[in-house]
Amino acid sequence: MRKVLFLLLSVLFLGGQVYAQSRTVTGRVTDGKDGSPIPGATIQIKGTNKGTMSSPDGSYKITVDNGNAVLSFSFIGYLVKELPANKEVINVSLETDNKQLSEVVVTGYTQVDRKKMVSSIAEVSSKQIENVPMPDVNQILQGRAPGVVSASGSGQPGSVQKVTIRGIGSLSAGAGPLYVIDGIIVNNGQFNYDNQTQSSDIMANLNPNDIESVNVLKDASATGLYGSRGSNGVIVITTKKGKAGTSNVNFKAQYGFTSPSFGKWKQMNGEQAFNYEKDLLRLGGASEAEIKEQLPDSLLNHMFDWRDAAFQNGRTQNYQISSSGGNDKTKYYLSGAYFSQDGALIYSGLKRYSVVSNIQHKVNDRLDIGMNLNLSYSDANNAGAGNRYSSPLLASFANSPMLNPYQPNGKLYTGLEDAWANSPTGDNFLYSVPLNTNNNYNFRGLGKMFLNYRIFDWLKFSQNISADMIMARQKSFQDPTTADGFNSEDGSKSGSVLEASQTNRTITSQTSLSGNFNIGEKSQFDYLAMMEYVPTHFDGFNASGIGLANGKLKVLDATSTPQSVTGDSYDYRFVSYLGQLNYTYNNKYYLTGSIRRDGSSRFSPNNRYGTFYALGASWRVIDENFMKSQNIFSNLKLRASYGTSGNANFGNYAWMALYKYNVAYNGAPGGYLNSIGNPDLTWEKSTNTNIGLDMGFLKDRLTVSVDVYNKKSDDLLMNVPIPLSTGIFQRPANVGAIRNRGIEATVSSVNIQSKEVTWTTDVTFAMNRNKVLKLNNHEPINNFKDFEETAYTNTILKEGLPAYTWYLREWAGVDPANGDPLWYTADGKTTNDINKASYKTFGNTMPKFTMGFNNTVNYKGFSLSAFFYVSQGNEIFNGTKRYGDADGGRFGWNYNVEAGENYWTTPGQKADRPKPVIGGNKSSNAASSRYLEDGSYIRLRNVTLGYNLPSYMLKAAKIQGIRVYVQGANLWTITNYSGVDPEIGYDGYEFFKYPVNKSVSFGVDITL
Repeated sequence: MRKVLFLLLSVLFLGGQVYAQSRTVTGRVTDGKDGSPIPGATIQIKGTNKGTMSSPDGSYKITVDNGNAVLSFSFIGYLVKELPANKEVINVSLETDNKQLSEVVVTGYTQVDRKKMVSSIAEVSSKQIENVPMPDVNQILQGRAPGVVSASGSGQPGSVQKVTIRGIGSLSAGAGPLYVIDGIIVNNGQFNYDNQTQSSDIMANLNPNDIESVNVLKDASATGLYGSRGSNGVIVITTKKGKAGTSNVNFKAQYGFTSPSFGKWKQMNGEQAFNYEKDLLRLGGASEAEIKEQLPDSLLNHMFDWRDAAFQNGRTQNYQISSSGGNDKTKYYLSGAYFSQDGALIYSGLKRYSVVSNIQHKVNDRLDIGMNLNLSYSDANNAGAGNRYSSPLLASFANSPMLNPYQPNGKLYTGLEDAWANSPTGDNFLYSVPLNTNNNYNFRGLGKMFLNYRIFDWLKFSQNISADMIMARQKSFQDPTTADGFNSEDGSKSGSVLEASQTNRTITSQTSLSGNFNIGEKSQFDYLAMMEYVPTHFDGFNASGIGLANGKLKVLDATSTPQSVTGDSYDYRFVSYLGQLNYTYNNKYYLTGSIRRDGSSRFSPNNRYGTFYALGASWRVIDENFMKSQNIFSNLKLRASYGTSGNANFGNYAWMALYKYNVAYNGAPGGYLNSIGNPDLTWEKSTNTNIGLDMGFLKDRLTVSVDVYNKKSDDLLMNVPIPLSTGIFQRPANVGAIRNRGIEATVSSVNIQSKEVTWTTDVTFAMNRNKVLKLNNHEPINNFKDFEETAYTNTILKEGLPAYTWYLREWAGVDPANGDPLWYTADGKTTNDINKASYKTFGNTMPKFTMGFNNTVNYKGFSLSAFFYVSQGNEIFNGTKRYGDADGGRFGWNYNVEAGENYWTTPGQKADRPKPVIGGNKSSNAASSRYLEDGSYIRLRNVTLGYNLPSYMLKAAKIQGIRVYVQGANLWTITNYSGVDPEIGYDGYEFFKYPVNKSVSFGVDITL
């Protein structure tokens, strides 16, 4: 019996040992501050190489073979936590580790320890970027980074965003920031041939879901290493990389619905327009019989809604599969994605295909190598610009509802019939748009190979070689049977094809030495020395032809008559030498200094090189002994920086006297003087002063960061007039100065924190004041044009005023006696003669302040976030309203609803609008302050409701995590602006703007 009992006990003991040595531990890793899940956290069995990573909902699963095993939980920026693996379920919350946050603040050339950071850097994480149904990362930055203003003049998916950081720092040489992707300066903006279509931004080729972080560098110590190219700020984009641990595969799918957002733009319906025109005829003296003859009641039976026909409800789709992981030797991230979004206008939209491969390999303890590859291709079916007669955008505003697109036989008018002669646009887009196409095709290849070799512990050699290859192609086709394609002089030459191709190649070589060392126990140094060489080559070509046998022939070879063949090519180069030295004393006091010497082929040999520098310091007050007894502050740091930067973002060869050879005389080649140049051209220079304060309260439950800055830009490049006897009327010169001053703040709070519920709030605030300090000969400039011939209509540049201040005749209202329009004269009186009206300044195009406001609530597996964007204090000139509210000046068009409200009809009437007169009432709709409106708005930019499925539901399928969500974008806007959309950009001029989309989408993230 004893033997049997002993045997049973032995079996039970051994069985228990086997169970104890091999079992599964599950749980969830969360942020100790707000309770949100931490995806990608490493869970490793201490003392072994065995580990795994947490899924998107923070859950994990790991098999433990040793009953005494200890699990180590770690993630970048958090304290490592070790716990014995003595339970089947171990939930872990990780606390922020300020000492380890250095790995998450990337400045392009270097990585900055957050504790040592002296710079003003706005950080946007992948959590804020991922799955937002917008194609361009610049759109997503709006309101997320204080001091960054991002707006678009078009709602076409993938259109160019107008981005400024801390105001406008240049008038002609480009006011946009520098972009850096994975340490390499890249090109941005439009590369397609401009054929009067909506713009197309090459940055929209970058898949936001492949982005790990976006850091915006704003002050001198942050941008100093970028020297001549950093005066307008730098946007540093870091793509995702692999992490050591078990590999995972992630699948994202998103499908949604879009609809155009028209704001407060309302047009008359058929009956309203019918009655309004009858009243205009009546006021013009027509008899009732004459009115009925011109506007018979039968028209009411044939009304048509042009806006409904021009715009569409569409779809947005985004699918991606990615894999990441690695070990101590090799780390990788692979991704493939497809994005598609219909535009608000019919037959417009964007498709994007992207592939990413980021691989890093550690050859030995001293050498590591790697390669980053980002390939993307986009196909934009591009709507015509709003000022083109064939554009459905213009027709939706202009075509009268009494103009029916269908003939009595039920077929569409082509726009060529006599019955269509009274059409405002001369085109029936319902017929022409399906036949006529405008397509932009953009390919971008970003590649980087790098090698790092640690020569000594204090010295590392690095070599980076990268390429930014852009191939942009455009094809425009006009069917011979459409109004745009038909040749009235020679029908055999009807139909046209235009093809254009642009290729841009930028190669970057970076050779550097870097390292760090200590002197004594309290002094620490780290340094960087680099040489950078960046040559760029551009080729452009376009050709067009007319005369097609039929509309199925859509290639140049099928055209009978060549129209034009043009092409250009240019090269430019930058060579730079830069260095940085950082000093830390006692882990409380930090100094940094940088210097960069740039050379550019864009300047003459006299001024080819420029030197730029920056100094910065910070003091961690919280670490002082006198702060140890207090319990209010959990963080307190003071920062300050000063430095210079430059701008060379303007055309090539501007310093040279040039002849242009694109003409012929009697069939022989010829040329003419195109510019006389200026060998004394030099860099635009900016000096930037910044003082910052970082504070944390109640163990960082509340954090506040405030920056005050002053940025002055001198030697601004502008075209100045010269005597016409030279044969040229202007030339470039360094003649201007401009200043930006402002304050920025970021506030984050944990309002509720418990085991089941967390509620966090994040607020960004930025206020900027801009002033023009100096112009050529101190003379103001009206309707300024920059080097790209972009005209800032109805504005003035004047010393002492903000850039792009509105400069218009002042509207005085309506004369009650006769309904005439009135304007103010210089002596304060009124006149009904617009030529006698005086001009006056009215506000400017830039907002007085902007804000971002985000709330996130987590409850068990649910999460709800809502993000609002606020822009206040700018004025918009509503150029579209001049046509829809024109007091009869556009009789036969469609009209804004406001045009029919309180217009003058009888003597003595106090009216809001002049007497409507067919053909116009004394230029009442000419540009004046009448059409200047407050552009302030508040917009619900994004709202998301998500749910992470519990890990126990996924065990059997061996799935690490599943998150489902529903998301809305641009759902709600509060504004007094009467136009389509108050988001315009710093030109401030709205003219038949392409509306933005509202969207609701549903998505799922699955991690295996």
